[in-house]
Amino acid sequence: MTVTYHPITIEGETAPIGTAGELVVALDVLQGQHDRAVLEQLAPHLPEIIADASGLYWTLKELTVEDQLYLFDALGARLVDVIGRAGALRDLLATMAYEEVEERMLETLGGEGLRALIGTAEELAGALEWVYGDCDRLVLELVGVPFLRRLFPSGYELSLVLHALDHDRQRELIEMLGWEQVEALVHDRRDLAHLLRALPSELSNRLLTGFTREQLWDLARDERGRKYLYQYLDAKEAAYLDKAMGENDAK
Repeated sequence: MTVTYHPITIEGETAPIGTAGELVVALDVLQGQHDRAVLEQLAPHLPEIIADASGLYWTLKELTVEDQLYLFDALGARLVDVIGRAGALRDLLATMAYEEVEERMLETLGGEGLRALIGTAEELAGALEWVYGDCDRLVLELVGVPFLRRLFPSGYELSLVLHALDHDRQRELIEMLGWEQVEALVHDRRDLAHLLRALPSELSNRLLTGFTREQLWDLARDERGRKYLYQYLDAKEAAYLDKAMGENDAK
């Protein structure tokens, strides 16, 4: 692949930059004194120079928080092409130390960029595992409810994402989807079991109220099925399930 070089001039000295490695070396040599000037001179060419997630990672390591924010603004809509895949997004999030930097990267990607990178519930969960503060809410809001509903064909896939969220955000995700939609994702006892394990007792019990006694018995089927479910439950959840299977009236 042919490399195109772009000159930078700092304190009267000019140097050509064509790759992320050369950019990182230049930033390292300058020791933070002229980083913004370097980025500003290269701004139109940064997506081409940085090229991929590895180049982005090493460039970010040389920059202050303020310059990291500037870099994302400079990459703009090309950021999704630089990151390239969900695994790289997860790895980048895992290396970031500041919520504001994560937030700027996610906002720069936007809903369209995130949907282009994330193709499975497991990939979404991987990204959510590494975000700070309210960035998990930002991710969910950016990708949007229609995308989330398509991403979860069953309760098992939803449980993967629920495990990556704290209890308050779990509730928000379920409210975004709607309890009826969540209940509809329970196709078998595996789906129910993994959802019950992912949720705290309060939300597990709320999920169980959406099923009739007959539906719960159909999911459990027999003693073996009940034992399978109970291995995923704490004592309170097991007691509630016993009650629901024994006492709930059909709707």
